[in-house]
Amino acid sequence: MQGEGFMDYYLAIYSSVTLANRVKKYMPQDGDYIGIVHTPRSISMGGCSYALKFKKHKLPVIKQVSQYLGIKIKALYKESVVNGVKSYSQIY
Repeated sequence: MQGEGFMDYYLAIYSSVTLANRVKKYMPQDGDYIGIVHTPRSISMGGCSYALKFKKHKLPVIKQVSQYLGIKIKALYKESVVNGVKSYSQIY
């Protein structure tokens, strides 16, 4: 049985893999998954962008670290999986 938000991740979109890596490097190493992925085509704003993929509770820290490093988050999306199909809704 799958509850609300069971498979939900969030994506913070950055303009390059270098910027995404810088933010990831400053994240606490607490065992939670934080991955770097190509921005999915369906939400890509043109060009080559990358995203940090993480659980919702990491969102405030991702924003804080990005701001501290002076790295702009191009957009934030919620990724949901329903019946095996990924969908994205923009939250910023």
